[in-house]
Amino acid sequence: MSHTRFPRSRAAAIAVASLLVLGGAAPALAAPGADHHHVTGTHHREPLPTSYTLPGDTTYPEGIARQQGTPFFYVGSTSDGTIYRGDIHQGATKVFLPGGKDGRTSVAGMKTDRAGRLIVAGGATGKVFVYDTRTRALLHVFDTGRTDTFLNDVALAPNGDAYISDSIHPTLWHITAAELNGKQVQQPLHVGVDFTNSPMVYDDGFNGNGLVATGDGRYVLLADYNDYAFYRVDLRTHQVVPIDLGGAKGISGDGLLLRGNTLTAVTELDHPDGQIGVLKLSHDYAKAELVRTVHGHGMHSPSTAAVDGHDLLIVNFQFQITNPVLPFNVVRVHV
Repeated sequence: MSHTRFPRSRAAAIAVASLLVLGGAAPALAAPGADHHHVTGTHHREPLPTSYTLPGDTTYPEGIARQQGTPFFYVGSTSDGTIYRGDIHQGATKVFLPGGKDGRTSVAGMKTDRAGRLIVAGGATGKVFVYDTRTRALLHVFDTGRTDTFLNDVALAPNGDAYISDSIHPTLWHITAAELNGKQVQQPLHVGVDFTNSPMVYDDGFNGNGLVATGDGRYVLLADYNDYAFYRVDLRTHQVVPIDLGGAKGISGDGLLLRGNTLTAVTELDHPDGQIGVLKLSHDYAKAELVRTVHGHGMHSPSTAAVDGHDLLIVNFQFQITNPVLPFNVVRVHV
């Protein structure tokens, strides 16, 4: 596979492309092809697909959301904003929302909430789009009103609030549960935390990226993609604290997952075959110990992941790959 890679300017290139369009430790990982079954009671189900294909040869999928209580997951295209829906029991995804609709010309991170809403970060559009997954209706558009921005990832807090990372503008954006529950479609997107003069310094390229909320609702954990760093952001005091990685090097978080005190970071930075970093966090989330890193397992320059039972659904982004491995897909990694 021939390809050209510029790791530190990757996200900046995404933003430019989008603007042009606009005008203890966890168990060891098993290979995606491993024979495993999901079990309910004493009845064994057929093995789930190890790969889910996405249509098109310029899709470049980035974000993913697994909708709990349903068989569905959603994946978005950075190229044109198309959102695809997959069924975990079927190997191919289908268009759920066509690209360009509602001004959604590019999408990045996304999450589904308990109310059945799909919350989508709109990259360089500077907007967050919210849809009803049952009816496909547009519920809200939250707009920063800025052009110097790239809305990258979405995290949901236990109280129903949503937080959105920004890779270019030094801000953590905030949508309240009340705003999500309201009837107004067009709304401003408000600043949750201003990172100006904080320990998290925004440089050229992509900065704030992977984002998760802690189970107690007190913090969000944010990856600084440029600097291979992670920060704990206090949602009450707005204090920003660097997470001590204990000397671990080369750990980056394009996508983050948090289960208890285990933080899983997915990246392609410096790793075309992908890297899953598993870290054990201290009780206050201020320190982390690298448990292990995993490469391969069907990954091709991945961006992020969603949890599906004991598995991870990994998105093979492949941005800036001259000749990407086709078809674009999501791979299942058993953990």
